[in-house]
Amino acid sequence: MGFLVNIDNGGTFTDVCISSGGKVVHAKAITTPHDLTQCFMEALKRGSRDLYGEEDLARLIRETECLRYSTTSGTNAVVEHKGTPVALLVEAGDEETVYGAIARFGSSDLWKAMVPERPSGIKVGADGAIDGHELTRIINQLLSVGAQRLVVTLKSAQAEQNVKEALLDRYPRHLLGAIPFLISTELVQDTDHARRTATSVVNSYLHPGMEHFLYSAENICKIHHLKRPLLIFRNDGDSARVAKTTAIKTWGSGPRGGLEGTLAYAKLYGDDTLVAMDIGGTTTDVSVVKGKSVPQNAYGEVDELQTSFPLPELQSFGLGGSSIVRVADGKIVIGPESVGAAPGPACFGRGGTNATLTDALLIAGVLDGEQYLGGELKLDVERALQAVKTQVGEHIGKNAQEAASAIIAAFQEEVGAHLAAVIKQAGRDPKQATLVAFGGGGPMIAAGIAGAIGMPRVIVPRFAAVFSAFGIGFSHLAHEYQVPAADAAGAALAAVKAELEVRARRDMYGEGVDPASCRYDYSLWRAVDGKVQESPLVDGKVPADANARLTLKAVHELPSSALVAPGNEQASAAPTAGQTEIRLAAGKPVSVPVVHDKDLQPGHALAGPCLIKGDYLTCLVAAGWRLAVTSNHDVVLEVNK
Repeated sequence: MGFLVNIDNGGTFTDVCISSGGKVVHAKAITTPHDLTQCFMEALKRGSRDLYGEEDLARLIRETECLRYSTTSGTNAVVEHKGTPVALLVEAGDEETVYGAIARFGSSDLWKAMVPERPSGIKVGADGAIDGHELTRIINQLLSVGAQRLVVTLKSAQAEQNVKEALLDRYPRHLLGAIPFLISTELVQDTDHARRTATSVVNSYLHPGMEHFLYSAENICKIHHLKRPLLIFRNDGDSARVAKTTAIKTWGSGPRGGLEGTLAYAKLYGDDTLVAMDIGGTTTDVSVVKGKSVPQNAYGEVDELQTSFPLPELQSFGLGGSSIVRVADGKIVIGPESVGAAPGPACFGRGGTNATLTDALLIAGVLDGEQYLGGELKLDVERALQAVKTQVGEHIGKNAQEAASAIIAAFQEEVGAHLAAVIKQAGRDPKQATLVAFGGGGPMIAAGIAGAIGMPRVIVPRFAAVFSAFGIGFSHLAHEYQVPAADAAGAALAAVKAELEVRARRDMYGEGVDPASCRYDYSLWRAVDGKVQESPLVDGKVPADANARLTLKAVHELPSSALVAPGNEQASAAPTAGQTEIRLAAGKPVSVPVVHDKDLQPGHALAGPCLIKGDYLTCLVAAGWRLAVTSNHDVVLEVNK
């Protein structure tokens, strides 16, 4: 079997995880937001270098069996309002009220960026009839003012189909004058018109940029003879080829990769409640995996706009390694603004002058400026000292070292408070939960964060620094189809199932797999108190429930990342490699043992304080805590009893 390659394109770093059997290598490249293809290739090149001992992108792609990829491109387009604006066609009379309907979901800032001009209205007859001449006049007017894409969102599905037929007749696709358009009821079946409208607009807003970039990435793979099409990891936890992926399904897909990994760990370690904490450069993402499942909101939100698609219960906070630290009213404030990868923290030496958590951790001795990213990026401690001193220290009456310690304490306290709130909201007690700390910054001070709220146990995954990329490797190639349960009840069930299976088999064939090799699972989908509730069909019968949907999921299982179940590891002292000085509180620095992550083997244990160091992993084991290494080479931190 060839290599399994997973890539997670984040806001600050792009991570790659490459595995074949028990062998796994991972690497990071700095994200290049001006051209995401560049960091896509750079991550693969760095991975090939670790794999072969020399850089060989072509060989790696040629020897890859399956390449799964998630990207932050759609998320960034939403946050920065840099998608492609759309023109909106609604029913006459809804031109103004559509804004009120959308506004009920939250802020309209994103909406105004997506639909900058007043929606156009078209008259619709009782049977869905539309006037072709009126449609032509409307479209010509939109084209004359520079409309690039059209979203058709009428209350009647038949009316939308009539508009589609008229558009294809008057603006055929083979002509340069054709206008790209989306029919809302073809994207999603949702009786809530406002929600369906928001979903369609977001998808169209993201589509051009995603299409350009993802096909560019796929072309790189084709040029180097990837065995199967590039697969895009989606926010529903499954993957599909570029041509079979809708843009909105890529929004937030990176954090979902971390949740897939956490779900796999819940099953591996038998934990009922795992709290996923992903600390990156810009945000801290938190979710609670309960009962070995990922809870989902029935109608996920994109920047406060409620959509028709489910999204995992994941809360993001503007707290990360690159978050800007300042002082307001005598108190340290962290984020939500971030310096990102460019210019980055002051210690990056790329022109940044703002103080960040990364600068504070470098000053405190937690980070090694000579070995950051495996030595690829040297950190400048003098620039960090200057930034922390001028941006924080001088405002609270402390020197740079003391201010750095205060920043770290403030970060631990704030993240801990957010964690506690999310855990309690999920109906769990922090003292009975286990924290899974990952992302570039997740493990660094995880014990301090957990200790702040009484969490007694932390799991630091073996590949914590690239855990979202690692988690993508548990996804399968899948597509899901839904129809209202009322339409499939009774005698109609056989015909509906036959139609769904024809669609599913056609799509799986289009994915390049044998439909006969796939699994076809039916279930009932309901939204209960805003959450997704799925249940199997009882006796194969579908209830005539107006609030339920019959769901068919077609799955082609892909090779997955390998995990090693817990065994009876023989305990032994973890080997240390010298001492280093750490300063996390007022007073003199404390000398602590250093443990290299590559030296850790199953059964190794050591009492804190100590510092785990690696090319991409840094983890401070605080005083009063103890580390132990599992059969899967994960580090488990527990409070000494």
